[in-house]
Amino acid sequence: MTRPRRRWRDCESGATALELALVMPVFITLVFGIFNYGWAIYCGNEVRNAVENASRLLIEDPDASLDDLRAAVGARLNGASINDVTLSMATETVGTSTNVARISWTYAYTVDTPFIDQTLLRFDSSIVAPLRAG
Repeated sequence: MTRPRRRWRDCESGATALELALVMPVFITLVFGIFNYGWAIYCGNEVRNAVENASRLLIEDPDASLDDLRAAVGARLNGASINDVTLSMATETVGTSTNVARISWTYAYTVDTPFIDQTLLRFDSSIVAPLRAG
């Protein structure tokens, strides 16, 4: 009677499948988490780059409106959506006669990773563009 028990105890035919079933959810979460957070950082950087490049529009045309700036930013975005970007613009005077435009932006990205709650990442900053006298 000891022989069949020993054979059953030494049998490892399902051990690999069990180990895979235990490790795979952690591995999938790790891979998707790295991808999603990397994509969020890429999109945040893309928005920043688009705002910096679109701010040159104000240097060329100081009378450009916020809608013109928003359209210029949207034209430069590939991965991020312009609907997730909040832009604001204010004119400031530096010194006695130099006018500048402060462009502030906020970008929100929701990271959705399997087995983990959703995380909202916010990217925001501002940039100052000199305005020439028109």
